[in-house]
Amino acid sequence: MSFLSTHRFVVGEDAETQFKRAEGIRQDGTLAMYRDVDGRLFAIAGHTNSGHVAMFSGQTQEDLKELYPIDLCFGDGHANYAFSGIRYPEGIKPRGCIWPFGLYICPVTHRFFCFFHNETAWKGRGSGYDAFGYCTKPAFDSDFRHVGLMHSDDEGRSWVFDRWVLTGEKVCFTEAFNPEGDGKLGQSMGAISFGSGDFSIYVEPDGEYIYLFYNMIKADTEKRCWTNCDIYVARTRKRFDGVMGDFVKFYDGAFCEAGNLGKETPVALGGWHPKVVYLKKYKKFLMSSSHTHPKPNGGMVHPIMELRESDDLIHWSEPIRLSRGGEDFGGHYAGFYSCGDGGQPFVIDEDTLVVLRNGNGTDITRCYVKIEEL
Repeated sequence: MSFLSTHRFVVGEDAETQFKRAEGIRQDGTLAMYRDVDGRLFAIAGHTNSGHVAMFSGQTQEDLKELYPIDLCFGDGHANYAFSGIRYPEGIKPRGCIWPFGLYICPVTHRFFCFFHNETAWKGRGSGYDAFGYCTKPAFDSDFRHVGLMHSDDEGRSWVFDRWVLTGEKVCFTEAFNPEGDGKLGQSMGAISFGSGDFSIYVEPDGEYIYLFYNMIKADTEKRCWTNCDIYVARTRKRFDGVMGDFVKFYDGAFCEAGNLGKETPVALGGWHPKVVYLKKYKKFLMSSSHTHPKPNGGMVHPIMELRESDDLIHWSEPIRLSRGGEDFGGHYAGFYSCGDGGQPFVIDEDTLVVLRNGNGTDITRCYVKIEEL
């Protein structure tokens, strides 16, 4: 019998958190947290398209307090100056803003690493583009995704851009529009892919790797709608010298393809913004994601939280839905976190955990969840 077939998740009532839109934290994705070697919990919240990005610190997710807004030692926005001029791996000038979704703190050097989501349309300041051409707002979210890396040596006050660490196999432009206007061949119109992004990380507490679980969105440019939104994984080996290694994608049964422009095979079908925790008591990995199914407006994401279990981070069960009071429960973004004052936020020691959930740029709310045997 599987873990999910023999246990239930009892969801409590909603409560406010310290992450509020009115205070400039307009979270647009699952929240990134990590605990340093001294036991202090950090979080990075917000995004640069609206409001501000700030560092938070405390002992538990409940008592996190804002320390300071972050300072980027590089520009975002227009392609003429964004991201220190370090081009996307496809050779396209980078542009747009950052959505921080992954935080890791080196236990030896105390260097902070932040993995962030980037799109080619939002906050392009005149240089933003989607599958069809220049725009200020992408048609049916048809712009292209990458995952970037930045680091900080002053506990998240200031950040230096490093490089792009995750890129889809297919290039970030189409035959209808190449922003460089050069000889590279874009994706053929019709069935296209929007690249790698919309992710979270899982860091093995005692193992060798940092895992990055991400989405690949596929779409039909003729019907102007998303067609698939599946879940993939890449990993990098942990280092202890203040340097971040390259990622390797999971493809065809093994971690064997380059993080940038390599091929990938989904590990789960139909899920948005995957987030993984480890249930220590049950020796099971638990993935949460939001349900995806085509909508009349061209989107796919529904505010319904789905759960999958795994023994190895690669092979995942079919999803079950989380419910409360007999009704589906979830959010556009929703993820599990630990609620203790020690250990990493993605390791659940006992039978109580927390769901943090939010919409696009909304307040984050908190619900406690109890695991019970059926």
